[in-house]
Amino acid sequence: MRRVVALAAVIVAGVVLQSTVLAGFRLAGVRPDLLVLAVVAVAMASGPTSGALFGFWAGLVADLESGLPAGVSSLVYTAVGYAVGLVRVYVVSPSAWVHLALAGAASLVSVWASGLVLRVLDLSSWSFVARSGPLVAVYNLLLIPFVYPIVRSIAERVRSEKLYRW
Repeated sequence: MRRVVALAAVIVAGVVLQSTVLAGFRLAGVRPDLLVLAVVAVAMASGPTSGALFGFWAGLVADLESGLPAGVSSLVYTAVGYAVGLVRVYVVSPSAWVHLALAGAASLVSVWASGLVLRVLDLSSWSFVARSGPLVAVYNLLLIPFVYPIVRSIAERVRSEKLYRW
């Protein structure tokens, strides 16, 4: 129960910060995406299943807050959380550069995947999708030192114990 409350608080804090404080900081029409950074941090701390579950709920809340069709961000954040959770086994370097590159790549992929789904639904243009991906990734790279360590430490503190079954 403690884990659910802590991770729900991370989602709420991310949405509140993203929609209030960071809403005014737009770079070429795009704003940073704190929730994808939180999904990456939880997936790196807890694995693919927890990353996917956290990504689904974070994406659903983001969709409801942003006015996008419900499910677009949920689909993308679930896939990003699962993929980063799978990749974490291969990240053996404690270097911050590796985590920085992983979070930046996840940001770029999430924007492009969301843009692809929105383009299929005819709600976006190819030029906006191509232009906004790198801008959001750079924006998120600037915010990673502030968001990633905090969310990852919260996720590690409330990590559920593994169940061993015979």
